Amino acid sequence: MSALGENLRADDRLLTFEVAGDLYAIPIAGVLEVAETSRMTCIPTLPTRTGGVINYHGDALPVVHFSSLFDVTESELAEPGIILVIAGRAGESARLGIPVDRVLGLVDGAAAAMPGAKAVAERRSIQGRLASVLDPQRLVSQARNVIESSLGQRV
Repeated sequence: MSALGENLRADDRLLTFEVAGDLYAIPIAGVLEVAETSRMTCIPTLPTRTGGVINYHGDALPVVHFSSLFDVTESELAEPGIILVIAGRAGESARLGIPVDRVLGLVDGAAAAMPGAKAVAERRSIQGRLASVLDPQRLVSQARNVIESSLGQRV
């Protein structure tokens, strides 16, 4: 028997993290890197409350504030110290930075299986807490929609 169990594959792991005291999880296969934040640069046509870009290994990585994606008020958010670099689909260049308060670690568990378009694909108990399990593809798509709908709004 493997360390992960007989029926559990290595990619059936979730990275858990907190934002504003709430627990979230995302399949580790959708996370390219857990990075320290760097100085975010504004995009002239994008409101600063929506996001910006950071230097990510020499490329511009779009970062979308958590409050733009989920029902979290800006006042509940701590100063971000960590950015999760999320991949869209495998082999696709779509990447997204999401600021989080802290990363808790990996837990065994399969990706969310609920159909739909929202980034929160399901809610389940993880280590005795209710967690919102995110779908990386939907998260990137939702962030793209937030950015596109915010472009041109006054800062």
